[in-house]
Amino acid sequence: MSERRVGWGGAAAVAGAAALWGLWSLFVRPAALPAATFGALVFVVMAATTLPAALTATPAVWSRRALILLAANGAFDAANVLTYFAALQETTVAVAVLTHYLAPVLIAVLAPVVERERVPGAVPAALIACAGLTLVLEPWRGEVDLTGAALGTASAVAYAGNVFVVRRLVPLLGVARVISYHAFLAAALMAPFAIAAGVVPGTRALAWVASGAVVLGAVAGVIYVRGLAVIGASRAAMLTYAEPVVAVAVGAIAWAEPVGQLAVGGVVMIVASGAWVARPRP
Repeated sequence: MSERRVGWGGAAAVAGAAALWGLWSLFVRPAALPAATFGALVFVVMAATTLPAALTATPAVWSRRALILLAANGAFDAANVLTYFAALQETTVAVAVLTHYLAPVLIAVLAPVVERERVPGAVPAALIACAGLTLVLEPWRGEVDLTGAALGTASAVAYAGNVFVVRRLVPLLGVARVISYHAFLAAALMAPFAIAAGVVPGTRALAWVASGAVVLGAVAGVIYVRGLAVIGASRAAMLTYAEPVVAVAVGAIAWAEPVGQLAVGGVVMIVASGAWVARPRP
């Protein structure tokens, strides 16, 4: 298989996983659980679902470095999920999503330093995509909640850190172990917040959690990590802009949420910038 075909395959994997993540509202809203409770349960299901594959995978390269990276993976992902879901509860979806998707900009700026990965046009493309996302979400239509914006920004920082960690961890432990073991750690870190919420989920809520965790958590997570390992952090970060585009479309179709007149232009900017950065190069 040619490198060009592998590159496009990795890009398609990342974009496909991000598009699946845009469907989270179809599972989160019907479950009607606090963010910490929903997030902790999602991590438990993800961990259990991928554990058989983790236990039967080829031998891992266990070391002190691998353990530190695994702990960082669990901590970053727990912080990402907790702050992002909290932002969705605190402020509007537009503000929460817009601040959360500062992550690709952070990754594009930091990749040359952290990974010595220089992707031509990554920073300008990230800024164009961020501007396009602003047109799609139109946060100016309502008052900006500073607390919610801060939570969304915190989730962006955690997400960016997680991308750099995962890129280093997968070659050591493999995809299945990374997904399963880090999810156990993240669930343990989120458990105190879930217990403090004091909500015991019913059968219906658990069904929504389980289905979302398997499809959007475990399956999409494996697809994303495989693609990330192929195309690198900067390209992967840009392609995750597929998530908010799908999320806005789901909001309009499933939840009758209004979409601004500038949305089409914003989607074009997002897709074009992502395709430009993700394209394979010699």
